[in-house]
Amino acid sequence: MKSRDCFDSQNAILHVLLAHGEMALFLRLSRNIMSSAPQTTEHFLALRTHRHGERIESRLERISVAELSQGEVVIRVRYAGVNYKDCLAVLGAAKIIGEFPRIAGIECVGSVVSSADAKFKPGDAVIVHGFKTGIAFDGGFAQFLRAPGEHVMHVPDGLSMHDAAVLGVPGFTVGLALQKFESLGLRPGLGEIAVSGAAGAVGIMAIAILSRAGYQVAAITRRADHGSALRQLGATDIVDAAAAVASKRPLESARFAAAIDNTGGDLLAWLLRSLRKDGMLASVGNASNNAFAGSVLPFIMRRIHMFGIVADADWPVRHDIWSRLSHQWRPDMAALAPHVHMVDLEHLLDHVTHRLRGEGPGGRILVDFGPASGAAEC
Repeated sequence: MKSRDCFDSQNAILHVLLAHGEMALFLRLSRNIMSSAPQTTEHFLALRTHRHGERIESRLERISVAELSQGEVVIRVRYAGVNYKDCLAVLGAAKIIGEFPRIAGIECVGSVVSSADAKFKPGDAVIVHGFKTGIAFDGGFAQFLRAPGEHVMHVPDGLSMHDAAVLGVPGFTVGLALQKFESLGLRPGLGEIAVSGAAGAVGIMAIAILSRAGYQVAAITRRADHGSALRQLGATDIVDAAAAVASKRPLESARFAAAIDNTGGDLLAWLLRSLRKDGMLASVGNASNNAFAGSVLPFIMRRIHMFGIVADADWPVRHDIWSRLSHQWRPDMAALAPHVHMVDLEHLLDHVTHRLRGEGPGGRILVDFGPASGAAEC
């Protein structure tokens, strides 16, 4: 039987299991459903986030494209990146999503199924990120995505769908920071670039992309056992984060020409104190803390620049960054491979829970939806 009634019945059973706390049975049944998922636009799985009063709940549901937010382009999702913001959104740990229900996932790569926008045709490999994807529009944590044509771009020449997914929002973030650095005069040979949170997704991309662009990179980490792997990515030095933040001097030795900070908090303050004259710091994340304690001394004595990076941009900037990521800044994808980890949609809730506890693998996490498959018997 391949009717909608069958899939609705499976969905109802999943809801009952969740309501009664039968998580083991829920996961077992959802895995069975996932393995036989027909992957048609009428019957597909999505991790959908709901609000019940003050409580946020995310659960696997079987839906159709008609239930997605509006858009001209229907995409079969191949990979969806899992970012810190996505973890917060799915678990309701921060007010990320504005309207419910919503499918989270701020980025994805896939192939076009249908399009009312003449720029795209079935089979085109495309990327969607930014434009409030997964926040105001349904995102990548589903087998299909429907997006406005103005939010979609073709995967650049020189990148496979897998390459584009690995780079994704973390790579784009690093590209925006590097573009800004170079617009302010930074060039290879003018000094090290420090990267905090070096074992995270943005951290590994920063090391790989900056080294490819010819820069020396100091990787800052609390995990000494990561040192060898980070050097293999291209880091020229490893800095112990714990030892760094232990110093409380008003100004540290002037060491770094620039820095990309993923953490906020004490490490951000230390980086500001450690920049050279005319040094630059790009703040891209808050994995440690939103706040930091500092003084004006680095600004008025070393004339440093600090700016924030938002992983969104208008189209000229997007095309420029992705062109560079696919050519002159294209990192060694083989070196990145050990830092890339795949998760199934059915295990995503478990993954984000562990991640917010600081557990599980670091690096880049992708939801792997697998290649397209035909319909299966119910």
